[in-house]
Amino acid sequence: MKNYSTYEEKGLLALVAGGDEAAFHTLYSEHRDRVYNIALRLLQSASLAEDVLQEVFLKIWLGREKLPEINCFSAWLNTITRNHIYNTLRKQAYEELLLERLFPLQMATLRSTALDDISYRELREALQKVVATLTPQQKRVFELSRMEGLKHEDIARQLNVSRETVKKHVSEALRTVRLQLRQFRHIPELVLLLFFLN
Repeated sequence: MKNYSTYEEKGLLALVAGGDEAAFHTLYSEHRDRVYNIALRLLQSASLAEDVLQEVFLKIWLGREKLPEINCFSAWLNTITRNHIYNTLRKQAYEELLLERLFPLQMATLRSTALDDISYRELREALQKVVATLTPQQKRVFELSRMEGLKHEDIARQLNVSRETVKKHVSEALRTVRLQLRQFRHIPELVLLLFFLN
């Protein structure tokens, strides 16, 4: 494999854009440490940093036709890496806030137990899958109610529907979420028990 220094940056990016896997491997080898170190510094987790590394370079490969337009690959790579990490953190914060709003007492109990991060992560992932199964209207109303904390009257006004329609969608969404969460057998029973108390 040739060293990156033997290529003009533009030439290397053009090769990758054309689907040259060897050129992509060169690009990956030359820049992997940069992406990994940024992710490690921001996430403080080697496994999460490794995930970011793989996801960022997958994104680069899938969008490779745009690479010749980039003037400074290193600066561009820093930007997309940071954006990817911030989007990941924002998504995690969204899911955690959703859990807090859905089950405030149970989440307080969950945090006070000796359950590990894996149980909590599994629960978050299960919730994300369940919310994705809601109808578009239910999902929108549910997010406005549980994530943004809007009252039923405010949601009705924003979506131009009746308050009763909003109430119905929220109720159906909550029932669906609670029922479907029970189907995720890999979530420890203690976690589910905490979530379905009361």
